Amino acid sequence: MPAWPASLPQRPLADGFRETPPDLIVRSQTDLGSPRVRRRATAGVTRVALAFRFSRTQLATFRTFLHADLQDRALAFQWTHPITGVAGSWRIAEAPVIEPIAGGTAWRVSMSWELLP
Repeated sequence: MPAWPASLPQRPLADGFRETPPDLIVRSQTDLGSPRVRRRATAGVTRVALAFRFSRTQLATFRTFLHADLQDRALAFQWTHPITGVAGSWRIAEAPVIEPIAGGTAWRVSMSWELLP
């Protein structure tokens, strides 16, 4: 399994970082009283929205990683969670959004990732 390239930033920007834990419960409405709630699974996919600031060289490295190593997002990769510090298997869920910043000398790359169970 490929790993996130060492030449790319290892921590995302704080601005725009959002983590959504998996929803592992099922709620069933009852005729009377409060809804019934039960656990549906013991593991699920955690969604993370994040962004990185890349230089022109880093953006080229990222594009190569995305296309060649991840086969255009089809494969997962190893990366260390920026909050927990635990290595995990990640997949880029949606196509990245690449925007120029700092007058075009840097690039903000926003993505939606999945932390696989």
